Amino acid sequence: MPFTGISIRFRLMMLMICMTTLPVITVTWLATNNTRDSVEKEMIDANQSRMQWASQYLDELIQQLDTLFYSLHIQTELIVELSGVDALDAGERYPLQNRLFGTLNTAFYSFSRKIDQLTLYIHSTGRAYSVNYASSGLTHSLDIGQGPWSRMLTTPVGIYFKAAGDSLSAYHSMNEFKGQALIGGISARINGKVWEQAAAILQSEPESAIFLLNDEGEVLPGSSPLFTPEELAASLAELREEPASVVLDRTSDHYVFSRRVSGGQLFLVKAIPVATINHSAEKTIVAGLWTGAIFTAVSILLSIIVSLRISRPIVSLARTMRKSHIHDFEIKSVQSRDEIGLLEAGYNFMMGRIKALIENEYQHEIEVKNAQLIALQAQINPHFLNNTLHMIGGMALTKGAPEIYRITQVIGDLLRYSISAEGDQTVSLSEELKHTANYLFIQEQRFAGRCEVIVSSDDSVGEARMPKFTLQPIVENAFEHGLQRKEGKWRLEVRVRVVGERLVLMVQDDGLGVEAARLAALRAELRGGGRQQETEAETRSGRKGIGLHNVHARLTLRFGKRYGVRLFSKSGAGALVVITLPATGDTPDAERGERHV
Repeated sequence: MPFTGISIRFRLMMLMICMTTLPVITVTWLATNNTRDSVEKEMIDANQSRMQWASQYLDELIQQLDTLFYSLHIQTELIVELSGVDALDAGERYPLQNRLFGTLNTAFYSFSRKIDQLTLYIHSTGRAYSVNYASSGLTHSLDIGQGPWSRMLTTPVGIYFKAAGDSLSAYHSMNEFKGQALIGGISARINGKVWEQAAAILQSEPESAIFLLNDEGEVLPGSSPLFTPEELAASLAELREEPASVVLDRTSDHYVFSRRVSGGQLFLVKAIPVATINHSAEKTIVAGLWTGAIFTAVSILLSIIVSLRISRPIVSLARTMRKSHIHDFEIKSVQSRDEIGLLEAGYNFMMGRIKALIENEYQHEIEVKNAQLIALQAQINPHFLNNTLHMIGGMALTKGAPEIYRITQVIGDLLRYSISAEGDQTVSLSEELKHTANYLFIQEQRFAGRCEVIVSSDDSVGEARMPKFTLQPIVENAFEHGLQRKEGKWRLEVRVRVVGERLVLMVQDDGLGVEAARLAALRAELRGGGRQQETEAETRSGRKGIGLHNVHARLTLRFGKRYGVRLFSKSGAGALVVITLPATGDTPDAERGERHV
């Protein structure tokens, strides 16, 4: 990509924008991250403290339940007597049960703020004795083969927690000292307000979720249904290794706090969405982003202003250099003494040198072209005249005088047109077409019955003027280089059209055409102004024919580079030559200025 004035301005502007905005963006990004990190650390510290506070509250609950269970467990004599209650009569049974209910009610009301039901189970009888606020004594049968009581059948177990319907209950087995045989068990249903108070300690964020799990990893009633036990298994495994600390796990969506309570009877878990942290820091982050955006906009604006002050003189100079025509040679006024002023002074010096060189070169080129044009008027193909004269002689022997007269008249017109030396070397379109028609007449007579020639012209073409020998040399090339080497029938078509403001002359033949390599070389010579190589026919004739290059050079010299000759061909498929010149025949002002410096 060329390093133009526009690219200089753009690159300088982008460089200054990067230099001014990157520090602002970096500081804003660091401040935003620091703000969020501070909010995150504050949240983590606060929730770790709440987890410790809640775990202490549950520790006290477990200690009180342990005291309650122990106070009932030591009633060994009463429990032994109740083991044989089925063998007693009613008179002996009721006093014994009343003693038990009295003991249970005393224990129940001692801990009534923590529990709302107390149950004692005797394994030998399968009976359970319960007391609560609604009843001071209730006896019922209990099958502990399944449900939360079943854990006592496998092994002696201390206090453990299970879900009993929608409530949370604590259980404790009673076993013999020797042999550890199961005597019975105790159950205390925890008051719902106890867990609500523990949850109130932990619930610092409305979006957070709180879980209470037993030592088997089961989620107990009152927990939030956010995670499954399998998702919490990793946290519980880590808690068993670090019982005295609060464990923090970060997932993609949540911060998970976990703590082991009272040796592992309970596990306390709290989960806080990551979005909560982001929302807490949102106001501070937004304020920082707005501040960074304002400073970034100011930096960009200042960068644009400074870059324009630096790049505007360079861009102006580049535009002047790009738009300068040969006839203008615009000189820039030097407005400063810095490097830009030095560049403008160098440009002015360069334009002066170029102007002098072009004037000398153009004057020389014009003289050469005039000489070529004068020499061109005197040229005529000796082979063509020789063949024509032979043909006239043959016709004189075999035909009558009218044909000989017609041939002679056409040759005379051709010679007069070729050697005429008028002051103005341009002719009208009708004159050039008449000269070309005379040439085609000779060729039709020469190749009688073999060549089909079609000449067509729009009614709107008018009488445009053009240099002599613009069309006829192209037609001659079609015969010499395209048709004469082809066997069989020939076809040549000449069309004249007006396209917009241009007059277009087209010469198309169905001859042998031009090979791709030769076509590329001819086109390059037309574009570059070089002389095309001599053809075999030209070599045999001992002259260099008028040809494509000569016609193209005269047209561009007179009318400018927008006009001239274009060649289209394919080997074996003929050739098309397109000549373009102004429809009025006048020289365009811009092009005239370029030629006459």
